[in-house]
Amino acid sequence: MKKRLIGIIFILFTTIIFGKKSNIVVENRYDNLIHDDIKVDIKYKEDDLPELLDYVFIKTLYAIIREEPNPKSEVIYNAPFNTKYQLLEKVKVGESYWYKVKTSKGIGYVFGNNVDVKTFRFEKMLERIKDVEKFINENNQNNIKLASTNSYLPNPYNKDMKRTKDKYGISIDQNIVGVYEKENIELHIPDRSVLSVLKINGNKAEVKVEGIPESPLVIDKKYLSYNPKIEEGFEKAIVVDIENQNLAAFEKINGEWTLISYIYAKTGLESQLGFETPRGSFIVPLLKYEMGYRDIYGADMGIARYAIRFSGGGYLHGTPVDHVEVDNEDFFLKQKEDGLGTFKGTRKCIRNTVSHAKFLFDWILGDERNQNSNYQKPQENVMFIIF
Repeated sequence: MKKRLIGIIFILFTTIIFGKKSNIVVENRYDNLIHDDIKVDIKYKEDDLPELLDYVFIKTLYAIIREEPNPKSEVIYNAPFNTKYQLLEKVKVGESYWYKVKTSKGIGYVFGNNVDVKTFRFEKMLERIKDVEKFINENNQNNIKLASTNSYLPNPYNKDMKRTKDKYGISIDQNIVGVYEKENIELHIPDRSVLSVLKINGNKAEVKVEGIPESPLVIDKKYLSYNPKIEEGFEKAIVVDIENQNLAAFEKINGEWTLISYIYAKTGLESQLGFETPRGSFIVPLLKYEMGYRDIYGADMGIARYAIRFSGGGYLHGTPVDHVEVDNEDFFLKQKEDGLGTFKGTRKCIRNTVSHAKFLFDWILGDERNQNSNYQKPQENVMFIIF
C-alpha cells in the first residue's frame, strides 16, 4: 500500500480572488491508505469498517463545495451537516485554508472554517503501544514491581461529581491524587492507570505512572492493584485517538504488532453528567454484556451492549439505545452511528458501532466466558492506550 500522508508539499500557482492575484500553497496531500510500515491483518469484516481514513466532516449547517479554492468559483455541491468526504489536499490561499475533497458530485474545494479534519494516525498508535511495552520491559528488567490503580467508586446518579482538575486537565472524580513533592503539586491519576511501584513507605507509595512525566508521585498505597499482573505484558491493545475520534485494535502476531481493526469513535465531553475521556495507559479489569445508563434525573434510560471497562466509569461500548427507541432500534442506531468520528459527545465512555464493540468484546474474551453472568473478566492482559 502507498503511503497515505505525503508530508508537506509546496506547489505554488496563482488564481484570481476578489480581483487580486494570490498564491495557493498545497501544504499536505493525502491518499487515504494505510502506511507501508504498519503490518495489517484485518479481522473485522463488517460493512462499517471505515472507507475514509483521511476525511473532513461538515460541522456547519451546510458547506459549499466549489471548483476552485475561491469564494467566487463555481458551486459543485451544497454539502449538508455531519457528512464526511475523502480528503485529498490541504491548501492555503492568502491567510485562509481550503480542503480539496472528493464527493459524489465531483472533486472540489471546501472552506476550512466549515469543516473539521480527521485522520487515522496508525503510526502514532503503534508508537504509544511500544512506549507502554518499553515501560513494562524496563521495569521488569530492573525488578521493579508493576501495578495499576484501583479507585473506582460507582456513582450511578451522577451526584456531587468532583470536577477539580490538575495541570493536565484530568478531573479528580473516580481518580486518585499523586503528589509531586519536587514542585509541591498534585496530579490526578486515572483509575486503572499503569504504573511502577518505586518505594513503599508505610501507607504511602512512590510510583512512576506511564505517560506522566513527573516522577515519583506519592499516593495512598491502598489504591494499588496487582491484578491483572501487568509484569506479564500484553499482546492485545486498543488505541484511541481523541483528537481524531477514532481507534484501532492491534494484536501481537508472531512477535509483531499487527493492525486487526479500526473504527470511528466518539469520546467524552465535559458536561453536567460526565467528563472527558482520560488520556493514559490502562489495563482492562472487566467487561459487561450490557450496561445501563440514567438520565439527568437518575431514571433508567437505556442500555449499551458489549461494554469494556478501561477507567473508572469509562467503558468502550456499542452505541446506546434508549428504552423508547427499542421498537425502531435500527433507525436510531443508524442516526447515532453516523455521528461517530466527528464530535466528542459521551459522558466519559468511548462509543463504537454495536457491531465493532461486539467484535472487540469477543476478541478479548475468546472462548473463556461465563455464560451465566453479565460480568466477564479477560483471561489475558488487554491494554487501553488513549492519547
